[in-house]
Amino acid sequence: MQVQQNPSIPVSEVYWSLLHKADKKFSKIRELPYYHRNRHEYDAYFYKVFKVYTQLWKFQQENRQKLVDAGLRRSEIGEIASRIAQLYLGQYMRTSEASYLSEAYIFYEAILSREYFKEGMFQDLSLANKQLRFISRFLVVFLLLNRRSLEGGDEEDAWRRVGVVENVGVGEGAGEGDGEAAGGIIKEEEEEAWRW
Repeated sequence: MQVQQNPSIPVSEVYWSLLHKADKKFSKIRELPYYHRNRHEYDAYFYKVFKVYTQLWKFQQENRQKLVDAGLRRSEIGEIASRIAQLYLGQYMRTSEASYLSEAYIFYEAILSREYFKEGMFQDLSLANKQLRFISRFLVVFLLLNRRSLEGGDEEDAWRRVGVVENVGVGEGAGEGDGEAAGGIIKEEEEEAWRW
């Protein structure tokens, strides 16, 4: 589904218009309970929201350089990807279909690997908040899928990029000393099972 662009309207205006439309629809679906009585009504609205975000995602990919020149930041691209992942996660929570969870993981892993929220995170409190929300949702998806490592590489480095290793203790060395803190209850073999 291509967005029809009028040559007299700047690309950035088309983008911001699409983003506004998508955000409006997203806020409506986010407020609907997962146990909505009329499943068909909810599903129909989900597909409408998803369609708008798909258009927005493709539009920003096709016009990335023009949009960056007009002031689009990496974090705004990450926010679109995060919203798409949230849509998948919400649909998974409603239907328990694992394919939705897998799609959410793909988007979250891409956000992590491309570090969309890293730039300016320490200067902008709202960006740091988005990063934390992203990490929490990604960890939920990661654990629901029973993953033990990230795709294609050094997971400790990936977790370090978002501050999880230093703050939570994921990766090499995680769990060291936990046996002593628990009064020696955890044996060395059990500690090994907790390491990623």
